[in-house]
Order: sequence, then structure tokens, then C-alpha cells
Amino acid sequence: MLVPTFIAQAEKPAPSLTGTTTYDFVGHLGTFDADGRLLVWKGTVSGDNINGVMLWWFDMPTKEVGQTTHFVGRWEIWTSDPPILGGTGSLLLAGDEAGTTTVRHGKNSIWRANGTVTEASLEFFEWIGRNIHDGGDVDWGAPPEIFPSGSGEFRIN
Repeated sequence: MLVPTFIAQAEKPAPSLTGTTTYDFVGHLGTFDADGRLLVWKGTVSGDNINGVMLWWFDMPTKEVGQTTHFVGRWEIWTSDPPILGGTGSLLLAGDEAGTTTVRHGKNSIWRANGTVTEASLEFFEWIGRNIHDGGDVDWGAPPEIFPSGSGEFRIN
């Protein structure tokens, strides 16, 4: 029996991947990718069969409305620091996302984003086209000595 491709794909169980992220603000370093996005956050991700360096690149400028900043950008997971940062890491997963950061005065801020996996190494190929959800908290620290940092979750369904 022949089954149309879209039906066969719908019956395939969706893979999922969940990881814990930690990150530090690096936007002050002025690192841009080939598409002109600013590297804003760099950290790590570890969890379901994935451990690596995670980068968040933002299209600039971001849009601020009240206490909320809206951003569009790209996320990447590498085996170690990528060549653009002087390393030799290989790209594992990458994609596009959009989200918001809400500044809560006197408290840590909260950010959330949703997107899609657009690139993957052979090991993670089955995740291309899947939805991603990530987010967490931002501890603003005490500038100028301490830059913002945080922790959160990254999930692909």
C-alpha cells in the first residue's frame, strides 16, 4: 500500500530533545555573524544526548515596548567554540527564533522564544523542521563589573 509522504511523516513519532542551558551576556564584545546578527548570549546546553556550546545571535535593532524587548534571531549548538570565536567546534543544530524578554524591576527578568530547527548535523538530522522552545531567567548582575547571566531550558518537539 502506498502512503502519501505527508501522512507517513505524520505517523512517525516526533523526536524530542530537552536540555538545560546556562548563558552569559556577550553583546558588549561586538561579534557579528556573516548575516549581520550580533552575538548576544553564549553558554552551554546539556541534556538528552546533547552537550555543547550554545549561541544566540540577534537581528539588530531589537524592539522595545514598555518593559518588554522583542527579538528575532538565530540559535546555534556547537560541539565546542565555533571557528568565528577562534575554536574548532562543529555545528550540531541551528535555527531561527523570535521571542521576548520582560524586565521585572527589582527581580530577575524572564525570556521566552519559539522557533524552528533549520540546520543539523547528520546525528540530529531528524530534528530539521521541528519546533523549538527556549527561555529562562536573566540575572542582571551589578554592572560594570558583572555582566548579565542566566539559566533556562531548550526543547525541541
